[in-house]
Order: sequence, then structure tokens, then C-alpha cells
Amino acid sequence: MLWFVIACELGLCTDRRPPPTDEPYVLDDDGGGQLVSAEADRADLEAWGGRVEITGFCRSACVIFTTLPNACVAPDAVLGFHGSNINQGPIGNQQMARYLRGEAKRRYEDDWQNIPPTDIHRIDARDYVKLDPEVRICGE
Repeated sequence: MLWFVIACELGLCTDRRPPPTDEPYVLDDDGGGQLVSAEADRADLEAWGGRVEITGFCRSACVIFTTLPNACVAPDAVLGFHGSNINQGPIGNQQMARYLRGEAKRRYEDDWQNIPPTDIHRIDARDYVKLDPEVRICGE
């Protein structure tokens, strides 16, 4: 149980179910977690249709939320990429790449997917938008 508390304190726990409200849903310092769980949460957030704001350090599987049509990324947010620790057929890096677009997808496939899960490539939100101009900066 202690390991779970420590993991949550490090931002590695996720519970992204949308609240029953009209308020923006904020993903703040999201640690990512299992990609299959993030995919389910992403589908729920897209169906919910409310505004999704990504703030702080969005790492690993969290990055798939940046391409939601109802999402924006805070101008001071940081996105973090690494390769999957599971790569079997369409699971892992290919699964992650499905949610990326343009130059961001190319960089992931060429470079970032090769970064071990114990490390991470960081990119500022404004620099990331240059790689995927469809990603929106909140408030702009």
C-alpha cells in the first residue's frame, strides 16, 4: 500500500474520469500510466465534450490527450516522451504513435520512442505546437 501512496505523490496514479460538470477538466502534472487506461479515459473525455486543459508536466501516456478536439495545453506546460516498456505488435510505441500528428509523430517514431522508460524527453508546450500546429494553447 505504501508504494501506491508514493507512486500517487509522484503523479503516477491516474483517475481521469470526467466530472459531471460544465467546468473545465484539468489534467495537472499527469504521470501518464498505462496507455490502455489512458486510451479509455481519452475516449470518455472526447465523448463528454467539455473543455480539457493540460497543465504542468504531462508525461508519457498523458500526451495522447493533447490531440483531443476539446483539449488545450497551458502555455507553460511541459510534455514528456519515452518509449514503451511493452512492444508487442500494435501494443506500445505503435499504439502511442496513433495519437500523434505531423512532425511530432515523426520525431516520436524516429527518436523519442527509443528513449528508455526510465528516462524522458521534455519539450515545452510552445515548442511542441510548432511540431503539431493543431494542438491548441489554452487562452489563445
